[in-house]
Amino acid sequence: MRDLLRFTQSEFIKMRHTKLFWIHLLVPGAGAAAFLLYYTFAPWDAAAKVQAYVEALAVVYPFLAGLICSMSVELEEEGNMQTFLIVSGRKCCAFIGKWLALNLSSLAACALAVLGFAAGYELMIGQNPIPLRYYMVSTLLLWLGQTVLYSVYLFLSLKYAKAAALAAGILGTVLAALMLTGLGDGCWPIIPFAWSGRWSSYLLLYETGNQERWNQVSGALPTELAVCAAAAALITSGILLWFHYYEGRRCEE
Repeated sequence: MRDLLRFTQSEFIKMRHTKLFWIHLLVPGAGAAAFLLYYTFAPWDAAAKVQAYVEALAVVYPFLAGLICSMSVELEEEGNMQTFLIVSGRKCCAFIGKWLALNLSSLAACALAVLGFAAGYELMIGQNPIPLRYYMVSTLLLWLGQTVLYSVYLFLSLKYAKAAALAAGILGTVLAALMLTGLGDGCWPIIPFAWSGRWSSYLLLYETGNQERWNQVSGALPTELAVCAAAAALITSGILLWFHYYEGRRCEE
């Protein structure tokens, strides 16, 4: 545990003076501000505005995660992968430390995007019929849906190249958008890119009292969540097993 904390802390130190810090700070703030500015004159009802914003976050999240992970691996390349290669007995701790630091940064950025939007909605528009607990839980759901993807993007960046993670991020954004439509019904649990959007959308159905639609989806939800958990466990364990034998192949464009 001490090693894991040390690796995580070192990742934060490495990120502190890089573009990664500013991406986590400026992108969510700018996104929330842009939507709030539009919503000051948009003729939509409150629930539709919130749904559109949260779904937009769920769609763009995979690409940003891929970009951030590829940039993080670039930092390791500048140091010739020493973080991973000189700790042969603690390689998985080094990987998990990087994953944990990136995910904690992701959680902070997601909280800024969602809770900042909620506060701005109240101040700029003067109404917010959606309860605060929705925004808080939605923040966690959006974030949790991306945690597995961070390990996937790190794997792609380490195994192949920066371009592989970026391509996966673009593909993930497309799939995340498609899975929010009827095309995703029934198959979304096996596609991690869809998790954030589906979970937050179902939460909004529950909070807004759309009983008819909620009854349609709630019956299968326990099974779907179990599939999500199984998929997350398989993906994560597979990547950790691969990294145990990682020999530091340099990523080339």
